[in-house]
Amino acid sequence: MRGLLKLIQCEMRKLKRKHFVSFVVFAALLFPIPFTALVLAGSVGNFTGFEAVFGLLVTMGMPIMLPAALGIIGAMMFFMERDHDTLKNLRVLPVSPLKIVTAKIAVLYILGLVFALATMLSSMAGGLIAGSELSNMGENIGIAVITALLYTTSILPVVIAIVGFNRSYIFSIILTFFYTMFDYMLAYGGMFATTDPVMKLLTNIMPAPIIYRWQASMFAEAGTAAYTAMEPYFLPLWIVILTVAVIGGLSYLAIVRIYSRRES
Repeated sequence: MRGLLKLIQCEMRKLKRKHFVSFVVFAALLFPIPFTALVLAGSVGNFTGFEAVFGLLVTMGMPIMLPAALGIIGAMMFFMERDHDTLKNLRVLPVSPLKIVTAKIAVLYILGLVFALATMLSSMAGGLIAGSELSNMGENIGIAVITALLYTTSILPVVIAIVGFNRSYIFSIILTFFYTMFDYMLAYGGMFATTDPVMKLLTNIMPAPIIYRWQASMFAEAGTAAYTAMEPYFLPLWIVILTVAVIGGLSYLAIVRIYSRRES
């Protein structure tokens, strides 16, 4: 356990030197300004102030920026040893590929929580600018943390491809953005309500549509046509966590297996 913690600290130091922690915070702060402007303009229905800014950030900002940022950072972490020719040094150390992969993925989750904190603070700032009280703070902090952990897990299938193909940074960035936007469009295009069997299958195995169906139950306006149309597709949190955890667990095992083969 101590060895794993040291590996996590080492990965964090490497990212800190390259300012990737600042990059995550910057990514979390891209959407609050336009979303606060929307709230001030009264363009988000009956939701106002802090609740409106927070709802927009959690349901629209985080699903795009968090997977995209973590996918890029994941590529950087898994390519550092290759690019600096330090893989040969790792082979002679008594550190298993399992621990190395676990440390790198743990760092992604830590950065996901940093993103959640930045999202929460920016929501509070936006709410105060909009002139509202900061209500339901405990519940909203929980939603931000859970959402960050779920979307961090959602990027692990991309890490499989990044480690497996072992290509360039440009390829990894393009792959990350394509996956993130495709996943996002499946969710926010309402593809889970389609009768097409292929789309139906994709929306039941891709993370964003599954997470969105939980979020919609909290942030959709009750009594509206949109709420009525989506209500049959709402999912309870435990089903979402279980499904995303299965996706994450299988992805983790695949990453460990591929990385171990590359190290051998």
